[in-house]
Amino acid sequence: MRNGPKLANIPKNDVVNIILIVNALVWYLCFFSFLKNNLGFTGNNLVVIFGINLLATVLSAIMSTKIIQKIENRSKFIVYWIAAGMLISLLPFLTDSSFLSDLTFIIPNVVGPSLPRLFIPTGVSLYLASFISGTVGLYCGFGFPVLAGHYSATTKSTNRAKISGLIIFFTSISFIPVILFAQNPASTAIVLTIWKLVGLLAILLLKPSEVKINKEEPVSYKSILKTRSIILYLIPWLMFSIVNNFALPTLNIGFDNELIITMTILENFLAGLFAVLFGVAADYFGRKRLLFLGFTMLGLGYATLGLFPSSMNGLFFYTLVDGIAWGTFTTLFLLTIWGDIADKRDSEKFFLIGFLPYMFSTFLQVLFGQFIADSAINLTSIFFFISLFLFIAVTPLYLAPETLSEKDKRDSDLQIYLDKAQKKLKKKQ
Repeated sequence: MRNGPKLANIPKNDVVNIILIVNALVWYLCFFSFLKNNLGFTGNNLVVIFGINLLATVLSAIMSTKIIQKIENRSKFIVYWIAAGMLISLLPFLTDSSFLSDLTFIIPNVVGPSLPRLFIPTGVSLYLASFISGTVGLYCGFGFPVLAGHYSATTKSTNRAKISGLIIFFTSISFIPVILFAQNPASTAIVLTIWKLVGLLAILLLKPSEVKINKEEPVSYKSILKTRSIILYLIPWLMFSIVNNFALPTLNIGFDNELIITMTILENFLAGLFAVLFGVAADYFGRKRLLFLGFTMLGLGYATLGLFPSSMNGLFFYTLVDGIAWGTFTTLFLLTIWGDIADKRDSEKFFLIGFLPYMFSTFLQVLFGQFIADSAINLTSIFFFISLFLFIAVTPLYLAPETLSEKDKRDSDLQIYLDKAQKKLKKKQ
């Protein structure tokens, strides 16, 4: 029987990848939380703020995938990108009332009384919030595809899901303490700057090896979207992302808000734990089987909520299976499958397409979440509909090819056999 990949003896490149991607994901999630919860905007204003963020992210990501073809070294690009992130991290200071009042006092005295009042900040306006949101979007879009491309180029397909699982695990356990320290604009700016500094030190001190960018086989977005396997994996990922983001406002109707927050924290921990377990399993059994299991369990979870819409037992079961599903799907859909499909080609564009369902569904939650919550009357019908929708979403997976090839599995078997043989030889010697 083939032994699965082990968690020990992780190569230096994989350690760097884990640190850098966890650093980027936690930073983004904390900034997203700051924009959503700390500025006091709701309704249409929040839609404007995150609409600008989404547009800026997508446009800069597309530009990034084109610019990277003119760059020789991804690692150097990532160093400059992280350093720029330390400056971006200071933007929350602009929304701090004490900082703004000090600035209002200092600017006229330094520059002179003739300075127009228009240029003296007096509070957090929608324009300022939109500027910060757009800047963060431009920054994230510009760097995320390159970071993902570096990750794909420096990991083996037989090892990638395991490393992806570890990334999701460390992201889930790092996000909560970071967000707890970021309680106001000033502390958010300080925490995010220090967090970026950790990522910068990691790449400078560990110095990961570089894989040259493949400029001989450029791929277009059109050719990627014509790839059968991309579409067959993209559809269920999109359907899950939309359904899951719309489910949270509905859950707030049947259960107390504080209970939902507690369950969300528990679910994040479960997602991280099962991401590791399912990541290891995905490198052993393949990606498709784990995705089938995730969709099936999540469908059962929503069916249980449909049968017992206000039951604590139903909520606990749903939290468990949703945590399993999130751990599985983020591991495979965000960080693994697109690198598998890209194979030896540069994967920045593949990852950008793979990120789009998550980004768009998050924005749709901001846009329609409250409307859905206000319109939801029969929770039983809604949860049963979601359950049916998820079972339908599994259909394309039946037609999708397994992205972990048999050749990769055989190579992994051979490597495991050689490692065992070397260990036995060393013991005899």
